[in-house]
Amino acid sequence: MVCAWTVILLHSLDTKKQGAGALCRPKELTALTKRLVENCLTSFDKANGKHLGTWSPGFPEIQVQQNTPLVPSRVQCSLLFMAQGLQEVLVDQRTNLNPNDFSLHKDLENTITQINMLSECLRHILGGKCSSNPPPPEMPTLLFERKQWSHTLLQKSREYLKWLQHNIQVQNHTRPHTTKVTNKTKHKDIAVRYFQGSGHHL
Repeated sequence: MVCAWTVILLHSLDTKKQGAGALCRPKELTALTKRLVENCLTSFDKANGKHLGTWSPGFPEIQVQQNTPLVPSRVQCSLLFMAQGLQEVLVDQRTNLNPNDFSLHKDLENTITQINMLSECLRHILGGKCSSNPPPPEMPTLLFERKQWSHTLLQKSREYLKWLQHNIQVQNHTRPHTTKVTNKTKHKDIAVRYFQGSGHHL
């Protein structure tokens, strides 16, 4: 279901490319990113076991309440932290816990790329810059705690993206909802290549 939805969305966006850029649709991109994180969480729990509990220290960098205001610079910091954290999960799964679960590795890789693309899109739409980069996530050393840490990070990422999706829908009433993403920076280049790759990358 996720793959089919992704292919349809990317095909729709691909048909509207102009020159070197691709249309940036924050509502759709946020929804897609959330679905990819949900897919990662399902794949992760299948590979590492369910009922892992919650990593009690939590992740304040992506912790929001329903009424938390959308601050563009904080969104950029949160998405950066999220991508860095999932990169830690990917490395741990690939090198330690599940080195042969290539499907999970691919899900995580695609999700990290999507988060970076979403970050770039929102920077164009909402503005804002992460002026003080959050410290890189630190994964614990014990095996069970690593699983619990990763599981909780995926859960909290899903919750954050759900909050972000709602707030972007509110923003859409007062802001233009599309813009072009060019390939002037590294992340913009990633975004363009990701669109051009269509569903194959997912």
